[in-house]
Amino acid sequence: MPDALGHMLLPPILQQRYTAATQLAETGEIAAALIAYQEILQADSGQSLQGVVTGEFLALVELHKAHCHQILGNDQAAHAIFEEMDRYWAGQLSMADLYIFYFSYGNTLGRLGLLKDMEDRLAHAMNIALEELADRDKFREVWDSVLYWEKHHEEWSLLAEHSQSAYEFGVQDQDIAMQRQAIAYRCIAEHSLGQYEPARRSAEEMLRLVRDVDRAMPPRPGLPMRGSSG
Repeated sequence: MPDALGHMLLPPILQQRYTAATQLAETGEIAAALIAYQEILQADSGQSLQGVVTGEFLALVELHKAHCHQILGNDQAAHAIFEEMDRYWAGQLSMADLYIFYFSYGNTLGRLGLLKDMEDRLAHAMNIALEELADRDKFREVWDSVLYWEKHHEEWSLLAEHSQSAYEFGVQDQDIAMQRQAIAYRCIAEHSLGQYEPARRSAEEMLRLVRDVDRAMPPRPGLPMRGSSG
């Protein structure tokens, strides 16, 4: 949501419409929510639009519209909104919402097969996750999107290259989950490229990581034997 001051200065009718649209989206009524977001700024007889409409508020409305289009499978419509936001509105968003913008934009580009542009937008999301939000889970989430879309579009050489980069980040950060994620994608890429021996070694490495994680976990308490009391 907009910052506290902007929130207080918004015309009440806009806040009411925004809240109503968001509630529709949260209950899964996405088509209705899209219409409601599209109508937020429409003039309405008997209702005053006087007040301050911030750039952040306008950007959030556009971001929600794009999300609705994404969920409805309207990728071209979502792409058009994201593209316009990238030119004019995205800079008005908070860092947390800017992450969502670049992450969502990148995934739309991935679905459309525009992988070079996808990588650029998702690189922005990675930088924000790591440098601004200090959120390793989001950083891993972005890497997973990069690798997923490269696998989806069968770009095996790109997938092999980027899965290795993701693995190296995982090693550097001692992030076992990221290492396992990257090795799984690397194994698929190597096998698809006919690199069967490297693929076998990747599979063995993934199994080793799984075993290491299992060993590191504390033992589970045993169940009482049948017939025992307590």
